[in-house]
Amino acid sequence: MQGLHIYGVTHSYGSNKVLNGASLTIPAGELVCLLGPSGCGKSTILRLAGGLETLQEGNIVIDGETVANSDMCLPPERRKIGLMFQDYALFPHLDIMDNVTFGLHGMEKSKAERRALEMLEQVGMSQYVRAYPHMLSGGQQQRVALARALAPEPKLLLLDEPFSGLDTNMREKIRQETLSVLRDAGVATLMVTHDPEEAMYMADRIKILGRGGKILQAGSPNEIYYNPADEFVANLFGMMNKLEGIAKGGMVETPLGKVAYKDKNIRDGELVQVLVRPEGILFDNKPGENAVKVEVVSNHLLGHSSIVRMRVPDGSDKGLMLDGRVHREFTPELDNETWATVDPVNAFVFPLKSVEQNNEPQEQASPIAAQ
Repeated sequence: MQGLHIYGVTHSYGSNKVLNGASLTIPAGELVCLLGPSGCGKSTILRLAGGLETLQEGNIVIDGETVANSDMCLPPERRKIGLMFQDYALFPHLDIMDNVTFGLHGMEKSKAERRALEMLEQVGMSQYVRAYPHMLSGGQQQRVALARALAPEPKLLLLDEPFSGLDTNMREKIRQETLSVLRDAGVATLMVTHDPEEAMYMADRIKILGRGGKILQAGSPNEIYYNPADEFVANLFGMMNKLEGIAKGGMVETPLGKVAYKDKNIRDGELVQVLVRPEGILFDNKPGENAVKVEVVSNHLLGHSSIVRMRVPDGSDKGLMLDGRVHREFTPELDNETWATVDPVNAFVFPLKSVEQNNEPQEQASPIAAQ
């Protein structure tokens, strides 16, 4: 089987168990993002796959070859992988050509330089072959690091938060360029990030890693964004309005009106939590079906959207404060009433007991793990 296959990996640092039977697969030609909060073990998985940590329990297979299990661990240079770190790890005393050819040891010098120049041209850095890393911007260093990682034609590319050191505008530009290069290379790629927008943009598939060291959910960006497995996964993708209500007949009555649910495990009469994304609150200046009158407290234009702070009646004196997002300038007239409804596409209903995360099943291990 081509690509990276990780089966039942458990890893601890002293008494701290950071991974607990984690399993995941990155097929050849696919870019998979490992997404989760800081400290959940994302970089540990990447380091284990790269041979930078000794595997304690489980199996790691690259292109059908076992590279690590509890009895053996191939060193990084024998795994045919490319590595790219947050700080790019360029050698300051080597020029750009020598940085890229460094991983091509054993290859004839002229051939190595031709290969390096080919990769530098691909990332738009061929004119800097005799420059040194300190002479380049962060974005330029990132491109050189990518060229160096891909030059040996690896079977697997490992990226550890490769855009975290770039400013917002540069990050968007470099992200697009990197994605284009990786598509052309067709190499299996595992990218670690804690930025959900970055994962959505880059990934063919996303794997969600929880603090319990397990893979909680796996799927396409669309599948995970619109069908989060639980509150933990939903909250990874940004701000949520949290409501509670009693489930009955496929609906939950909330201060923002009725919200439908499809989870057959939710019983009538059960107390549930309803999570609504800010963009899941729809505004109008007249009442409609299932609409609730709200008081707009403030609104802030962010350029591409406006954040609207509102007060919703909930039976208390102060009311419930919620946040909405409107993809335009929001300027309600002071003498007009504002009404709100919930868009079910951006609302999620979970039993309250499901907020105890990390109980989802792992991806099933393949028989190849026994090889």
